[in-house]
Amino acid sequence: MIKINLLPTKKKAPKKVIDLQQQLLLGMLVIILSLIIMWYFWNKQKNLIASLEKDKIASEGRIKEQDNMLKEVKNVEEERKKVYEKIEVIERLKKNQAGPVRLLDEVSRALPQGVNIGSLSENNNNISIDGTAFTNDDIVRFVDNLKASRFFADVTLLETSQGSQGSTTIYRYRLQFAYKGL
Repeated sequence: MIKINLLPTKKKAPKKVIDLQQQLLLGMLVIILSLIIMWYFWNKQKNLIASLEKDKIASEGRIKEQDNMLKEVKNVEEERKKVYEKIEVIERLKKNQAGPVRLLDEVSRALPQGVNIGSLSENNNNISIDGTAFTNDDIVRFVDNLKASRFFADVTLLETSQGSQGSTTIYRYRLQFAYKGL
């Protein structure tokens, strides 16, 4: 015999619809989770960029300060170099100052009584003297005294001539020598 159940029964939804809903729910969860993760990394990157920009601005400020300090150092170095150059010039002048003084001192020591110097000129440590004397012997003594000096070399009497100045007989001379300048 056939039994028929007339009692109302619950109908089950078709399994395909439930699977579709579960997949849709799972897809939505994955999308929401992906959006949250993307927002988190985007926010992290935004904060990192802001931090790096602050560091960049601070670094640029330090670079400007260091550039200013470098300019100051260069200015100080230039001033220092100028001072050293001035000191070097002063030292050179002090050193060279002794040369002409020594030259004139040695010439005056070698100068005998009766001999006058009219002009003294120097060119590359070569000294030329023009002058007058009362006798030829005085000129010879002057030349010998110059030759005896350790500061002079190659003493050469270039010319002597006799002349008169008023009623007095005088001798004009020209001589040349090298100054060693020890």
